[in-house]
Amino acid sequence: MAIRIVTDSTSYLPTGFAEQHDLPVVPLKISVNGVFSREFVEMTADVFYAKQKAGAKSGTTQPGPEDFIAVYTKTLNSAYIAAEQTDPRRIHLYDVRTAGLCLGFMVMEAIKLVAGGANMDTIIAALDGMQPRTHIYFLVGTMKYLIEGGRIGKAAGVAASILQIKPILTVKDGIVDVFERPRTMRTARDRMWAIIDQAVVRGIEHIGFHYAGNRAEVEAMQAEFTKRTGIPSVISQLGPVVGCHTGPETVAVVIVDKAV
Repeated sequence: MAIRIVTDSTSYLPTGFAEQHDLPVVPLKISVNGVFSREFVEMTADVFYAKQKAGAKSGTTQPGPEDFIAVYTKTLNSAYIAAEQTDPRRIHLYDVRTAGLCLGFMVMEAIKLVAGGANMDTIIAALDGMQPRTHIYFLVGTMKYLIEGGRIGKAAGVAASILQIKPILTVKDGIVDVFERPRTMRTARDRMWAIIDQAVVRGIEHIGFHYAGNRAEVEAMQAEFTKRTGIPSVISQLGPVVGCHTGPETVAVVIVDKAV
């Protein structure tokens, strides 16, 4: 039985990857000033960040079952197979409890394993092994989007505002958390590089960089990483669904440590 991988749009895979691998992607929805759109389909990231900078109010909503049914049906070769494949007993849901390239790298690994003939149990075991080795660290220009969206504890947000710190953030068990609390953006950026350097010493299996509305800044960071290490990396833009919570000045790095 053939195995097909399906992901949602918050995997934020590198440009062209989904098309190259015939990967179905379910677009999640973003609300901008009360109007809902599917990210990357009816609302591009660049348009969204321009609206966000102009003060638009945004929020997110989950895709409906019909969004997934449409993708599953399109993925299959006939109505008969579609009926079989949409049987819940033949669909395995895998929750990585995060987004961005933390999800994207797992999707890429699953695609590779499927191409190599791996069965479902092998794929799940591999992803289970990747989860504890996958880390995201990110900076935001302002904490207000995270606070307004309820994506970080109110106490942490207030502390950041009062102390004027520029925290390095991460995701733990699906929740945005403070990893370190530098007081200036310059110190925060230096610490980000220290985190990356430590990962290089440990050994990197995958590394990727995310930008929001600040592509040139993060491309420069990726170029500096390449110059320093020569290690391959990927870069991709955070879409509106995540960007509405982090803002247009987000800088993120996702690191998958090598397996010991």
